Amino acid sequence: MSDDNRLPPDNQPRWEDDPERLEAPPSVTFMEMMRQAAAKSKPSPEPAEQLFRRAVKAAPSVPEVVSSPAETEPPADTAQAARTAAIEEQRIQRIKRRQARRRRQTVGVLGGIVRTFFVVVIAAGLLATIFTWWTPSQFLADNIKMELSIAQATSQATLVPTGLPTPNWLRRIGIVSGHRGPENDPGAVCPDGLTEAEINFAVAQMVVRNLSSRGYSVDLLDEFDPRLDNYQAAALVSIHANTCQAWPGEVVSGYLISTAAARALSQGTDAILVDCIASYYGPATNLERREGLTVDMTDYHTFREIHPSTPASIIELGFMLADRAVLTEQQDRIAQAISDGILCFLEPTHVPPTYVPGA
Repeated sequence: MSDDNRLPPDNQPRWEDDPERLEAPPSVTFMEMMRQAAAKSKPSPEPAEQLFRRAVKAAPSVPEVVSSPAETEPPADTAQAARTAAIEEQRIQRIKRRQARRRRQTVGVLGGIVRTFFVVVIAAGLLATIFTWWTPSQFLADNIKMELSIAQATSQATLVPTGLPTPNWLRRIGIVSGHRGPENDPGAVCPDGLTEAEINFAVAQMVVRNLSSRGYSVDLLDEFDPRLDNYQAAALVSIHANTCQAWPGEVVSGYLISTAAARALSQGTDAILVDCIASYYGPATNLERREGLTVDMTDYHTFREIHPSTPASIIELGFMLADRAVLTEQQDRIAQAISDGILCFLEPTHVPPTYVPGA
């Protein structure tokens, strides 16, 4: 009989007779049991490690050594970090799957649109080809073809572009107040102190007001205004008054109006501007138009300063001696007549007010 099957002597306590071992909870490991047994036995001169090894050899029926929970379980913080990392990895995987699904949907929609476009183009080409093959050359009668060609030619010939009128605020008008400026030139002066410059300025201001109310861009210019250099406008009128000199035995009255004798426009647009102003100025003021033009009018310095394409004229409102009442008491009628003459030049359809002669 082997040592493993040999029964212990009667004087030795059996395993099942030991009350402490029977009362030990099942969770007590083999290591703990060995430590308790070593504590109850007498001190041994051998080291504790050798005693432990001998005790392990003495109990071969125990299949394995079960470690304590403290030795097998990982620390709490390490387990929590592992669980957090696993959750984060799952969340990232879900986001990636969602993005991939969206990309597939977008590609699918675009692909469907492209396929539809190609199908429509191919179908249209096939239909056009089939209709061309099966349509006879004499599908339309010759008279119908002739009528269609005539209608097409007529419609193309009558399509004439219609130009839009230029708005008034884009059309500039220049009004020169004669003898006004920093030079303090009074012009002609009467014995009582009445000056040509003040008459010209009063009338010029009214003309500017009338034309501005129609929406035009109007410049009130001095006699030697620096803006006159190469000045471009739809029209320019320089306002002056004639001398206050008296001639013995003769009463000189009336107005004068002229263009530049040396300008190429003097027989064109300049002449039209002069005729328009004269047609309204005479009936409004009841003054006669005189023909005796001076060099100061036909070779007026402003005509040589402005742009060659700017229509221009100069007007002598009247004689400050014989026509004094008109020049001082009817300045509004004078200004209205000049304004209507300029509008007659710029707007051929303009209808001026009816003037009562001598009023």
